[in-house]
Amino acid sequence: MKLFDKKKNRRNSNSKKWDRYHSKDILPMWVADMDFESPVCIKNALRRYIEHGIYGYHSEPKELRDTLKKYLNKKGWNIKKDWIVLTPSVGAPIYSIYDLIPKTSQVIVPTPIYLNFLKAPKHLGRKIEKLPMKTENGRLIIDFKKLLSTARKNSWLMFVNPQNPGGTVYSKNEIKELAKIINKKNITVFSDELHCDLILKENLKHTPLGSIKEIENNVISFYSASKTFNVPGLNCAFAVIPSDKLRGAFKKNAQGIIDDANITGLIALSSAFSKGWKWRDDLIKYLNLNLQILLKTLDKYQNADPIIPEATYLLWVKIKNPKQKTYNHILRIMVWV
Repeated sequence: MKLFDKKKNRRNSNSKKWDRYHSKDILPMWVADMDFESPVCIKNALRRYIEHGIYGYHSEPKELRDTLKKYLNKKGWNIKKDWIVLTPSVGAPIYSIYDLIPKTSQVIVPTPIYLNFLKAPKHLGRKIEKLPMKTENGRLIIDFKKLLSTARKNSWLMFVNPQNPGGTVYSKNEIKELAKIINKKNITVFSDELHCDLILKENLKHTPLGSIKEIENNVISFYSASKTFNVPGLNCAFAVIPSDKLRGAFKKNAQGIIDDANITGLIALSSAFSKGWKWRDDLIKYLNLNLQILLKTLDKYQNADPIIPEATYLLWVKIKNPKQKTYNHILRIMVWV
């Protein structure tokens, strides 16, 4: 746990978030990367690559697909290795997916959501149909009744689980309820599951949407080590696409648009998913300690109404202004601070 108490000065280190502001009085929280060093196993693996001294065109690590198959098998999803498509990130594939979707298709986007899901359609001149999420028992979730009544046949749905930015972990029953709607309306789903290894509560478990057999051919799922193991700068993610038709269309559409995953990212992904889980477990404990400190502090303020996250390291707080009752502020706090 002492590892996470280690302070690292990231100013003037080409850090996107820290070099944006030069004032020492500003703590930048506008982009989500942690200020913890990544696991030793990742650093050692990268060191071996760097010390080799030749950085030519690369292929993927031989053990990687076996590692990713074992990773998802532990989550209850027995995938085939050829379902895996390696990508440099999730941001670029979001744009590629919107480009792939027929312009006449209905695209449903539950909001709030990760910003690229809203930026990409504007950039590509595509229309989306926003589906405001509802707060239920302190959790931000999709309104399944509205989704069922809103969705047309053969629509697309942008889904995030655990939810980003709300921190909700959808239960197995909720996933099954969503799957019934997907099956009934033949909806194709882009499922962003990047935060699935940052679940804060021990009694909760991530259920991959694609693991529901009846709809596996309707789902494009995305995963990465970037958030959990703090390696977003190494540019690597992977999709799992069971449908041969969807996988082929995704690959064809990505040609010339999406580059290969970076070799350093592939090395980090392989190392993290094979040797990094003890580090992750310690991280979860540390994030929970910080979360409790924040919640205890917020208890002192009657005008602070936090949405307590079930996952991720984002804490959202609604600040009610007593002097201007109609005006509320929304504050995002990172729980690694």
